[in-house]
Amino acid sequence: MPYAVQVEFRTASSFLIAYSVNLSRGGLFLETDQDVPQGAAIGLALAVPGADPIDLTGVVAWRRAADSLDGPPGLGIELQDVAPALGTTIDQLVAMFHGIQILLLSGDRQDRTTLTRLIKSIVTTAEVVQAADAEVAKTMLAPEIDLLVVDLDFETEGALETLRAAHALVPPIPIVAITANPKLREQARAEGADETAANPPAFTDLQLVLVRALSRPVRVSAIPVQ
Repeated sequence: MPYAVQVEFRTASSFLIAYSVNLSRGGLFLETDQDVPQGAAIGLALAVPGADPIDLTGVVAWRRAADSLDGPPGLGIELQDVAPALGTTIDQLVAMFHGIQILLLSGDRQDRTTLTRLIKSIVTTAEVVQAADAEVAKTMLAPEIDLLVVDLDFETEGALETLRAAHALVPPIPIVAITANPKLREQARAEGADETAANPPAFTDLQLVLVRALSRPVRVSAIPVQ
């Protein structure tokens, strides 16, 4: 196997979403700058909290360059024999699954209510904890939070401070930032947001960014091959 990478997930919930969206269909996108050629065989060592190490093999089906307008750089992996390798692990993790914990910061009561309904319609297992104030939201940032959704259009500086605090945690909490201001979306990306969307977000746009943020591995690193 000429190439190998370790793929670390922040939580078991993150891995389960990645499995339901991509792995169960025999594929996985890895956001990475690793220079692995298309067609190369690649080994994946999955590190999932609460599970034994999982080893998978695949082939690099496609690559996305750093200057692409279609998204972040990375590798599209076509996986082989996923079911036998993951079956027991998935069963164990599902048995321990307690739902997705999402912290929502928005200063507008109606916006919080609308966003909560949208989020729960997309992630049916989500428990959405609402915060109207940035200082309160910062006290609620904790390892058990699977995702922070932050509205930047109300009390912008406080919202950005909450975003920075979530990104500074080790490991960082995944963040979706929403705002009607395109420049603020760019700033949010630069300061640590994993995904951004317009405000108010269209259902399909919010669905896309929520799933991508929740399922993204926290780290992809090369493993030396002997």
